[in-house]
Amino acid sequence: MKKKRPIRRDRSLEEQYDYHLPVMREVVCDYLVWNSHGCYVDGTLGGGGHTEAILERLAEDGKLFSFDADAVAIQHCEERFKLEREGGTNRLTLINENFIRACSIEELRGKASGLLLDLGVSSKQLDSAQRGISHRVNAPLDMRFGDSGKRTAADILNECTEEEIERIVRVFGEEPFSRALARRLVQRRRAAPLRTTFDLRDVSASVIPPHLLAKSLARIFQAFRIAVNDELTVLEQTIRCFTPLLEKGGRIVIMSYHSLEDRIVKTVFKELAKDTDDTIGTLKILTPKPLEAEEEEIVRNPRARSAKVRVAEKKA
Repeated sequence: MKKKRPIRRDRSLEEQYDYHLPVMREVVCDYLVWNSHGCYVDGTLGGGGHTEAILERLAEDGKLFSFDADAVAIQHCEERFKLEREGGTNRLTLINENFIRACSIEELRGKASGLLLDLGVSSKQLDSAQRGISHRVNAPLDMRFGDSGKRTAADILNECTEEEIERIVRVFGEEPFSRALARRLVQRRRAAPLRTTFDLRDVSASVIPPHLLAKSLARIFQAFRIAVNDELTVLEQTIRCFTPLLEKGGRIVIMSYHSLEDRIVKTVFKELAKDTDDTIGTLKILTPKPLEAEEEEIVRNPRARSAKVRVAEKKA
């Protein structure tokens, strides 16, 4: 008799749900907020943990723009920071767009003191059935951070060629079973469209050995999420376009959670810091090796285990 799959509840609907524990909260702010009167960007608002920490260090004339493509995160933080936003200081502006939009804010041009990007998916998104980002909750295969302008994961899975699907899983997920999985997914959709996270999970389980399945599922879902949101391209473009907005001494602090992101941050920082025959590098790298969470924090918040923080500073 086939054992029934346990259904994981949508914990994000619980009244006392903790939206997201900010990783390396104080370390991040020690590097980021060097000028309490400055103008900063939190590109990944989420539950507002890092935004709150930045505000604690800002003077009354400081300024913080906090971005999130997820309208639910904006709504949550409009309530969380209600007193701040109604206090008359105008320190905090919440913007329901992808963080690359910060590059086009005229007020920041040459005056930005710092940019923070925490690239981790929030606990709310992982535990929610809204976006289909987690393999643990049955939900439509959406995976978009926002609501418009992109194909969903279901669109990709049902419309892309076997070769395209294999490349997504191999490159963005670094998944060893990418070829076998792509073949099985295409076979499965001929019978019926892939519509839910459990559809994708079931097909994956039919290809991947049980003792390897948990880690593979994390990589597979990561791969399609990255493809849907074009995350790696947006990350690189944001670093390149935001650097000219920094004032002298301004900093970019980026926290990544997997090797693909960290590799891009490391590579672009090194490129922008390098002197050539014609130009002097615009950035100075402050973290030759990435910063990692202390064991005490990892015990309290296991998601901090894979976090890597890199910091660069504008030279001139």
